[in-house]
Amino acid sequence: MQKFFIILITALLILSLPWPGAAMSKMNPLKACTFSEMEISILFKGEPAKGATITRTIEWKKEHTDQFTADDNGRVTLPAEFENHLLKAFPMEFVAAQYVTVQYEGEEYEIWNYAKRDAEFNSEMQGSPLRLTCELTDESKTQRAFGSILGTRCTWQNEN
Repeated sequence: MQKFFIILITALLILSLPWPGAAMSKMNPLKACTFSEMEISILFKGEPAKGATITRTIEWKKEHTDQFTADDNGRVTLPAEFENHLLKAFPMEFVAAQYVTVQYEGEEYEIWNYAKRDAEFNSEMQGSPLRLTCELTDESKTQRAFGSILGTRCTWQNEN
């Protein structure tokens, strides 16, 4: 019996280590995509929001915040984020809170507020890449989208 627990613990520890090149959670049962790659075009009054500061916050097992800067065309790409956690191996609900705000000309605008409910890459838009255009002067809309509630100022390619 003691030998079984040692083998089980060793297997769980090995599985919890990050695997180089294993980006998809199907390849690592402990790996969760907490935020898929997001390409954003940021506009202010129809013009590119050059140099805007984008802050991304992800809350799953711990809070993670990072910042990015929009290029001269108001574009920025937020890379995908993954986390390994032993709880991912157990059958339980997955929920990762996602927030994206933009600081531009002294004002802050929330452009993305979403609860990701699937640990797979690109599950936010049911498998489609996250490519958004965000007009900062638009009002934020709250809507049911992709199996959760989404608050956003953005439009995406598949939006009707």
